[in-house]
Amino acid sequence: MRGFTLIEVVVAVTVLAVGVLALAASAVPLGRLVLRGDAQVAAAAAASAEIEAVRAAGCAAPASGGVPAGHGLRVSWILAGSGGLRDLTVVATYAWGPGAHSDTYETSVACPE
Repeated sequence: MRGFTLIEVVVAVTVLAVGVLALAASAVPLGRLVLRGDAQVAAAAAASAEIEAVRAAGCAAPASGGVPAGHGLRVSWILAGSGGLRDLTVVATYAWGPGAHSDTYETSVACPE
């Protein structure tokens, strides 16, 4: 006899179905991770642009501020300290799930005296 028995075919189809279902179940969480990654990249890019704008203004930059960066993203900053080196904290807030998520970036800004 050649070929497969009915039991072998049923077992093979069952194993294949379990594998396909496991793959399909992981697609939704993976999609969420990709979307969150996109949001984090956008937040980091907006924060980086704001850091560069404050650095370009140097000590003439306001001590704090905030700007909407589009797509539900808001960037705010605080420039603290005095003297030749000031601490800059930039917070990028974006919508994620039912609420908002904030990423904080910290750096220093040189102020020529």
